[in-house]
Amino acid sequence: MAATDEIGWIDNDAALARLVAALASTSIAAIDTEFVREKTYYPQLCLIQVATAEQVACIDCLTRLDLTPLYALLFDPGFTWLLHSARQDLEVIYQLTGRLPPRLIDTQIAAALTGYPPQAGLETLLERTLGLELGESYARTDWSRRPLPEAAVKYALDDVRYLLAAYERLDAELGRLGRREWLREDCERMLAERPVASPTAIWARIKGVHALPFASQCAALALVRWREAAAQRSDRPRRWLLADDALVAIAGALPGDAAALSALVDSKFITRSAPAVLAALANRNDADLQAEVRANAALPVPDKTLVKSLQERVRQRAAVLGIEPEILATKRDLVAVALNDPPLHLRTGWRSRELAAILAAAPHAEPPPAE
Repeated sequence: MAATDEIGWIDNDAALARLVAALASTSIAAIDTEFVREKTYYPQLCLIQVATAEQVACIDCLTRLDLTPLYALLFDPGFTWLLHSARQDLEVIYQLTGRLPPRLIDTQIAAALTGYPPQAGLETLLERTLGLELGESYARTDWSRRPLPEAAVKYALDDVRYLLAAYERLDAELGRLGRREWLREDCERMLAERPVASPTAIWARIKGVHALPFASQCAALALVRWREAAAQRSDRPRRWLLADDALVAIAGALPGDAAALSALVDSKFITRSAPAVLAALANRNDADLQAEVRANAALPVPDKTLVKSLQERVRQRAAVLGIEPEILATKRDLVAVALNDPPLHLRTGWRSRELAAILAAAPHAEPPPAE
């Protein structure tokens, strides 16, 4: 059912070399990471857990291990890695190495394609596939602590110990349903997406930013870019330097000097950084930055009746397929459809086939005019 030969704690290069050799003798393994970043911009990788059908191990990344041999296997196009809910792990891997594994299967995606809730946790997966209960959670553990409690190490190992066995059940169900290609497409799409949010993507998610006048939206993007660079240089969380609500307030007010800036935000860091903040605000007139804001403007409000009609038809189709509607198409996807700009993943691959009749029949609105 699961890996039974527990190699255990890996904290030296010789043990890591033996582990990598054991992994390389197979073609698939489960992997997970534990990290902390509450007080830093960059995640501090603390543990890497791996498991094959026979072995499970926990790599202590806080020692001076040379992880090069493991990375060579991680990026081997002939090797497949299993992860559950992979996005945060991929972000950590990308920030550390600048690369992503070329072959990856996310068991959370696999589960959703067989009818599980879209964000089903590992506990749900193991209970439904293998009848296992993992017991007490140590998800909030300080993984940088040494020594780690034995129960926390067991919890970390259990994150990968049973994953291959669970995937075997999912794979059989995907095969029965004819959906293995669906899983391949969705995992490849995830790998094609940028795992670390760009400044523009961060800006677009800030509450209230799209309600600002155009000049202030541009100022907000300039501030986000400055904050991101400052957070990276200092390795401190971006919110410690400048909270989102304060950023929106500054962008909205467009202070012209240090005194006006200090009156808006009570922050010693911002007061010290006033020249850089004011310089960032001045960049709101940059032509390329303004073009970026226009290209990422909030979507126009579509016909609500049309969106609701699309949602109902997607719900009906999803019921036939036995999956949750948002796996087939999210509300945001359908808003784009109503605006005659369906996203690429609805126009290609398995979703385009399953939604063909719905998309063809949609009475599209006119696309938003170009500025």
